Amino acid sequence: MSNSTIKKSVFLTASQADVWAHLTKADLLGKWFHPAKEDLSLGKDFTLVSAKDGERMCFGSVQEETPMSYLKWAFSVGPLNGAMTTVEWNLEETTGGTRLSLTHTGLPDTAEGYGLLHALDKGWHGFLANLLNL
Repeated sequence: MSNSTIKKSVFLTASQADVWAHLTKADLLGKWFHPAKEDLSLGKDFTLVSAKDGERMCFGSVQEETPMSYLKWAFSVGPLNGAMTTVEWNLEETTGGTRLSLTHTGLPDTAEGYGLLHALDKGWHGFLANLLNL
């Protein structure tokens, strides 16, 4: 793992409280990302599953949080073979809504890992687009 980083930002017409709920509440995570077995909370492990078959899609733990403005996950997906990366979420109030920014670090920077980096970048792009309809 290295310093390969994915950064994304989206402007949402939802309040910080609504966006926060979509990042932490099990039932709302499934509407834009993957369903969770339980709400995400500080210091707790989480598992996100496939909506199709209930199989584990990704997992991790909530490392830090400042409710309504900052959330940090230790995060892994199957192709990482259990290696943990870091996903940080920043929520900023804007006129008319919330700016949500994502920074995903600790990703592979090898030629072999580029396919995974590309897939994760594409995935985050699509998942954040799902939030545009909040």
